[in-house]
Amino acid sequence: MILRHLIRPPAAAAAALVAALLGAVATVPAAAAEEEPRVAGSGAISAAEQQIFMAPHLQGLKPGTVLRYAFVHAGSLEGGYGGPVELRLSAGPGGRCCNVSAPAFPEAQGARELPAVEGATSNPVILYFLEHDLREMQRLTRGQVNHFRRRIRVALAEDARSDDTRVRWQGREMAARRVLISPYLDDPMRNRFEQYAAKRYEFVLADVPGGVVQLRTVLAGERPDAAPLLEETLTLEGAELGAAKP
Repeated sequence: MILRHLIRPPAAAAAALVAALLGAVATVPAAAAEEEPRVAGSGAISAAEQQIFMAPHLQGLKPGTVLRYAFVHAGSLEGGYGGPVELRLSAGPGGRCCNVSAPAFPEAQGARELPAVEGATSNPVILYFLEHDLREMQRLTRGQVNHFRRRIRVALAEDARSDDTRVRWQGREMAARRVLISPYLDDPMRNRFEQYAAKRYEFVLADVPGGVVQLRTVLAGERPDAAPLLEETLTLEGAELGAAKP
């Protein structure tokens, strides 16, 4: 029940990404998610939501593709940890790509099993990362997951910023798009977790396999020259591309 109503996609396949992360670790068919989530703000889908949740990140990939990401939890506030996050793509309905499975996501208490997603077009790694972040915010603040989810949803719908940037992938520099949100700066309840109010979320997207270069959350240190209090990154490290059928 972590990411219910975080996004509001019109397509069943996109809605399945949310349904797959409602708490049950199970394969969720795209056709099973028919109820459209409630909307934030005016109801219009923002450019940030479109880029992050609804863009066809997996377009052009073939069954057998493996996307490999490295997750790192760091910062001066507490001990660090990390590990790999691996997405495996297999043939979906009619042999089309892709069903997506990911064995586990690193957590402070140990790796957490992840749900598979059937008929995905957007990259589920974004929702895996956000689901982890909501659990972390609950752990660190003892706050309510529903509140943090709502703040992220509203920020993406109404207050997202974006800019052009450059990234390196497989030895070459390329254009990328970065989306940034700070969900808790204007939170009416920020006094309950003031220490984390300045936390920033970054989504770096580009024309790489899976569409996602890096996902990052950061809570800056108390001085400009200080290391971050908290920083989490999920970075694309490699991709094994599946072969097209002869």
